[in-house]
Amino acid sequence: MRGLLYRSLCFLCAVILFGCASAPHKTSLQLNPEPGKLFLNQQDLDNTYNAAVSTGLDLGYRVSSSSREQRIVTLNRLRNSDLVSETMVVGVESKGPAAEVSIVYESPKPLADTTVKEFTDRFLTKLKVRPSVQPLAPASSRPGAVRVEPESRPMTVELPGETHLVLLKRSNIRSEPSTRSKVMATLRKGTIVVKVDESGDWFNVRLPSRETGWIFRQLVKEVE
Repeated sequence: MRGLLYRSLCFLCAVILFGCASAPHKTSLQLNPEPGKLFLNQQDLDNTYNAAVSTGLDLGYRVSSSSREQRIVTLNRLRNSDLVSETMVVGVESKGPAAEVSIVYESPKPLADTTVKEFTDRFLTKLKVRPSVQPLAPASSRPGAVRVEPESRPMTVELPGETHLVLLKRSNIRSEPSTRSKVMATLRKGTIVVKVDESGDWFNVRLPSRETGWIFRQLVKEVE
C-alpha cells in the first residue's frame, strides 16, 4: 500500500512538472512585395534570412544551427538579467508571391512578450518595414500572426545608394559571420561586391554570382 502511494505521488509530481513546462511562443510575419513588384524573389528571401541572423547576433545570441538552403536558423543566448537560457528559431518560407517568417521562442522561464517584441522590432527595422494591426488570418487559426506592410521604404533588393566594396586580398566568403562557418567561395583581390548588411566585424555582401555571404570587414574597403 505504501509503495502504491509513493508511485502515485511520483506520477502526480511528474504530471505537475510537465504541465508547468513552458510551451513555445510562436509568431508569424507576412512579407509582401513592394508596390509594382509581382513577387518576392530568391534574393529577397536570402536577405530576409540574413537579417534574422544579423538580428540575433546584435542581441547577443549565438548561432547553434543554421541552413541557408532551408532558410532556418536556431539562436541561443543566456539572458543577462538571470542567466536563463533562451532559444529563438527563425524560418523564412516562400508563400506564393509573398513570404512568411516564423519566429518560435522557448525558455525555461519565458519572457515572451518582451523578448519576442525586442527581436521582432529589431528584425523589422533591418527590413525597413513595420507590422500593422491586421493579422495574417483569423486569430483562431493563426494565433500570434502579424501582417507586415511597407513603411516609407518597402523591402526591396535594389536600394538606392548601394555601397560597393573591393577586396584587398584573396578572401573567403562564409555562410555565417564566423570563422568557424562554411566557406561558400574564395574571391580574388580586386573583386567588387555589394554591401547588404553588417554585424560586428563582418559585412554581409552580395557576390557577382548574386549569392550573399559574409566577409571580415578588414578584408575590404569602400570603392571611392
